[in-house]
Amino acid sequence: MRLDIYLVEIAGSRSKAVHLIKSGKVTVNGTVCRKQSYRVKPADRVEIVECFRYVSRGGYKIEAVLHDRSDEIRGLSVLDVGCSAGGFSDFFLQHGAARVVGIDIAEDCVDPAILGDPRFRFIGGVDARYSEELLKHLGDERFDIISVDVSNVSLRDVLPNLKGFLRSKGRIVALFKPPYEIEGGHREENIERARDSFERWLEPEFEVIHACPSPIRGGPKNRGTVEYLYLLRPRQDENRT
Repeated sequence: MRLDIYLVEIAGSRSKAVHLIKSGKVTVNGTVCRKQSYRVKPADRVEIVECFRYVSRGGYKIEAVLHDRSDEIRGLSVLDVGCSAGGFSDFFLQHGAARVVGIDIAEDCVDPAILGDPRFRFIGGVDARYSEELLKHLGDERFDIISVDVSNVSLRDVLPNLKGFLRSKGRIVALFKPPYEIEGGHREENIERARDSFERWLEPEFEVIHACPSPIRGGPKNRGTVEYLYLLRPRQDENRT
């Protein structure tokens, strides 16, 4: 049996198993094994050195851009757009957020491990491309941080709708996914061109506080394109309180 399949029951999913293997957190007979296709033998001793800290890989992605600011999360309110299994939400909850609201176009997608946290609320069936849907479900709620991890749509279709839900000193953390932002293929030069275009698009409305590559590539087996995280501050808007 392949090592990644062998670990599914322990890790919770194949993608989590692959992440643990690629991160050097799995040993076979006392030696780190980073080969997910390794064939586990009956006599092999397979151990996980460090288990998965978050309910999905998203937790590790957002950790990359916020690890130096994690102490600032305590007591804050968070809106997690494109919540999915809840990796981003789990990161915020583990770092002391007072309240996290997760929204997603899908229903029943959140890992049960965080659904039981009284600080967390999930709203499914919400398409963040449409401001009227956000208003319907969020009303006059305002948040200190909004995180965004959406698929099959561009961040350009979502970010403008979120500014009104931020408090005056609020921040946005957005995951830039090249397959949904570029044209002409996924070659490196096209990705860099797309990032330049995206940052020029941001300029009138958002200040880029920090940007960095995600430590985990896109795709279910960590074999997709490199993704990028942006920490954004909306430019001055007198209507936000």
